[in-house]
Amino acid sequence: MTGTRRPRKDAVANHERLIVAAFELLGSRDAQISVNDLAAAAGVGAGTAYRHFPTREHLIRALYDRAVADLSARIIDPPEAATAWERLEAFVVESMFAVADTPGLRAVMRHMYDIDPEYAPARPMLAQLEAILAEAKESGVLREDVVPGDVALAVFTTGSLVDRPVGVERESLLRLTLLTLDGMRADGKRSELPTGVSDPVTFHSFVHRSHARPHTEA
Repeated sequence: MTGTRRPRKDAVANHERLIVAAFELLGSRDAQISVNDLAAAAGVGAGTAYRHFPTREHLIRALYDRAVADLSARIIDPPEAATAWERLEAFVVESMFAVADTPGLRAVMRHMYDIDPEYAPARPMLAQLEAILAEAKESGVLREDVVPGDVALAVFTTGSLVDRPVGVERESLLRLTLLTLDGMRADGKRSELPTGVSDPVTFHSFVHRSHARPHTEA
């Protein structure tokens, strides 16, 4: 009996190491990366890297697809009993943190646009967002003039402030996202906010971290 052969375990492991290393390299210096750079960072030979990604386009497309797949996996439908607003909030918050937790995502998106500006594997998520917005407007909890672009800008603007936020940084991004969503509400209700940045010392640390590139291990 014949069929498609499954990749060897070591090939799968090498592919994953290369994907992770590529995101780290792009996140740390936001520049073009060579196959030799990628192979060294992943701890594999250059020949192995070329077998997985023969060209830069293959690599960028694979990174873009991985980012979209990871984002889709994080956006889990709330329980059926969830309100329209709860569905919208869950979508926006998870999307924002997915962006924040993926160093190099912005660089990958820019490179992908240079390669193929029409490539848009995230379109199904846009349709999901449009359905959530329509439900929220029908329920009277969302302003009628809010469009998907408003939500997408809020997600990427806040999610791009700090790479891999932790502790108070994470609380601060959540707080800002909830405040932004409150501005889109039509029912006058307000979210319960986490503390976030609340003193000059914490603010100083947050602002400097938000302007620094993430560090990779030596």
